[in-house]
Amino acid sequence: MIIGRPDAWYDDVGLAWEIDSRAFHYGPRDYERTLARNSRYAAAGILVVQTLPARLRDNPEAVAAELEKAHRAAAARPRPPVRIVEGS
Repeated sequence: MIIGRPDAWYDDVGLAWEIDSRAFHYGPRDYERTLARNSRYAAAGILVVQTLPARLRDNPEAVAAELEKAHRAAAARPRPPVRIVEGS
């Protein structure tokens, strides 16, 4: 089962980074798919950092700090039993 295709994946700790723009995630069907994806991540034990593109553009240092903190949190627990499927 494919859980998701994050924008970035930190395989060493099972951390996903999603850059969720309003244009692609906030239409009624798009938002529904985003919530379903996030629920699959949670059920698999994957930590997720969600970032708006504007925030990444306007405050990249804060986003980097959040990613570092999330990476430390993910490293503090057992890595979830998920694997990457190449070419998916």
